Amino acid sequence: MAIVKMKRLRLLALRPDRERLLRGLQSLGCVEIREPDIDLSDPEWAGLGKPDLSGLEKAREQSLLLGGALDVLRRYAPAKDGLFTPRPEITEGELFDEAVYAQGLDAARRVMEGEQALAAKGAERAKLLTQKASLEPWTCLDVALDEEGTATVPVHFCSVPVRTDFAALEAAAQGAELAQLVRAGNDRELQYFLLICHHSAVSACYEAMRPFGVSRVTLRGWTGTAAENTALLDNRIAALEREEAECKAALAALGEKRDVLRRCADRAAQEIGREENKARLIDTDMAFVLDGWFPAENAGEVEKVLGGFNCAWEAADPTPEEYPQVPIKLKNNPVTAPFTAITEMYAMPAYDTVDPNPLMAPFFIIFFGFMMNDIGYGLLMVLGTAFFLSKARPKGGMKNMMSMFFMCGIASVFWGCLTGGFFGDFLPKLFDLTGTAASVPGYHDASGAFVWFWKPLFTPINDIILVMVGAMAMGVVQVFTGMAVSVEEKFRHGNALDAVTQEIAWWCILIGAAIAIGGPMIPGAPAVLGTVGIGLLILGAVLLLAGNLIRAKGLGGITGFVGDIYNGVSGYFSDILSYLRLMALMMAGSIIASVFNTLGSVFGLVPFIIVAIIGNVLNLVLNLLGCYVHTMRLQCLEFFGRFYQDGGKAFRPLAVQTKYVDIKEEI
Repeated sequence: MAIVKMKRLRLLALRPDRERLLRGLQSLGCVEIREPDIDLSDPEWAGLGKPDLSGLEKAREQSLLLGGALDVLRRYAPAKDGLFTPRPEITEGELFDEAVYAQGLDAARRVMEGEQALAAKGAERAKLLTQKASLEPWTCLDVALDEEGTATVPVHFCSVPVRTDFAALEAAAQGAELAQLVRAGNDRELQYFLLICHHSAVSACYEAMRPFGVSRVTLRGWTGTAAENTALLDNRIAALEREEAECKAALAALGEKRDVLRRCADRAAQEIGREENKARLIDTDMAFVLDGWFPAENAGEVEKVLGGFNCAWEAADPTPEEYPQVPIKLKNNPVTAPFTAITEMYAMPAYDTVDPNPLMAPFFIIFFGFMMNDIGYGLLMVLGTAFFLSKARPKGGMKNMMSMFFMCGIASVFWGCLTGGFFGDFLPKLFDLTGTAASVPGYHDASGAFVWFWKPLFTPINDIILVMVGAMAMGVVQVFTGMAVSVEEKFRHGNALDAVTQEIAWWCILIGAAIAIGGPMIPGAPAVLGTVGIGLLILGAVLLLAGNLIRAKGLGGITGFVGDIYNGVSGYFSDILSYLRLMALMMAGSIIASVFNTLGSVFGLVPFIIVAIIGNVLNLVLNLLGCYVHTMRLQCLEFFGRFYQDGGKAFRPLAVQTKYVDIKEEI
């Protein structure tokens, strides 16, 4: 349960072995490759260069092809996968099977070709529908669309805005003499007509109709009447619809290739990862240089892999100057590992400092359970997360989050047993409505009302002072734990003076003040207790002053001491008060549950059950969010601020990481 010690790997190997060596490191999954500290623009390194990136481009193209094919199948052949459908398990050898990969790429191309054919037919059908719509107004006329009339009497296809008074238009046209209008159909914007006019009166006729917004319609490329062409278009559209249906059926049939496509998509992801890492190498025509990091505990495995190649390599411990570059890997047990998700959201710790997860985990679990404090809610959390973890087999962050809520659910059940909460006061209300409260064995209050099956240690609503004191006491424990970790770290790094004149000094001040003020209030406490408290208080102040005088001589030390006293008192006081949110969330959850239960009980048994279920579901959701956010806030601000040193970068080794399949050990 600490930050894993890392070793720096420097390797020089033959270029023909590059692909096999990278493949071996990827299978091993514990080496992070980084860019070497080499300036390739320096003439001294003129013979070195970067690897060709064509492999990376090819891998990305294949990944896009496979991903696109899966997206197409998602539309035309939806998978029957459920949330809890387990991923198939294959060996690493099966994942990298070249024959299966070629088969998957071929299937992906067929899917994409089918989708392109379907899109082309859809575009053609849309075009034909547009053409049909443009012919619709002319279908009522038995006139060929390519009709131009004669040299003496031409025929023009025309349109005017749909709101135009056609009678007035016709009168204006006929006023020019030797002209006749034949009305056709209309659409939402225009109405259409034929203009039949003697060639000598065409100009005069158009001039008379110009105020009405007349435009000439061009119908090039059509022969025959509009009705005849519409019939032809209908036949072609129907044929295209049948062809589209066939394309969709063919795509649906390719849904059987989904598992292969998914496996190949995971394979393509491995190719991309390996090619991206290869881009960080430095090479020549004959050899290449690799620079990276690996956990010291994996030294034997790394040596075994590299021993199969003709290469020169060394593994060295990082120097203090290299600490900012060392990637961070946290080693935790099953209880503390899930809290890595919170650590990564905050910031990774710096190398050679403290892994916060083992320190944070018990406080996070206890605080979350304290705020939730309900057996019913806790059981739902435990059963729900256990079912999800066993059925869905999540990975990474989702697995950590579900495991964390599982443990917090257990803590919620524990605190619920102490407070007697089961969906608030659901059971007392239920027994009261059914008239069985008096006969139920358990704990009853002074009025005889059923409270719980055993006497609760405390209840959030009736024991507010006890809950408040308990919340602040837990805050004091966590703050003092953070200070203790800081003291240990300062002693380990040779900063004993800072530890004594800061954290230890404040321990004396805070503990001394508590004894001096609270000691005399304890019945039967010896009188010397107050004197001891004052002595500790004075000792702490002396240590704090001495530290400031050592770091800043003269007046600077005095002003620093005054500032430390003011900031320390206000800071520690406000930090301890922050833990009152534990009390607030505990009371809020209990009161809201009680309110919903009371509302339902007013109307009888059945409405009570319905309202209680709905209300408690809402309350559970609110509590999950509130407890998570406020518990995390206490860790990140009040706790981490005491000792945590961030600045680390997460360890990202070259490894086999899959999305659709799980890798099992080869037998």
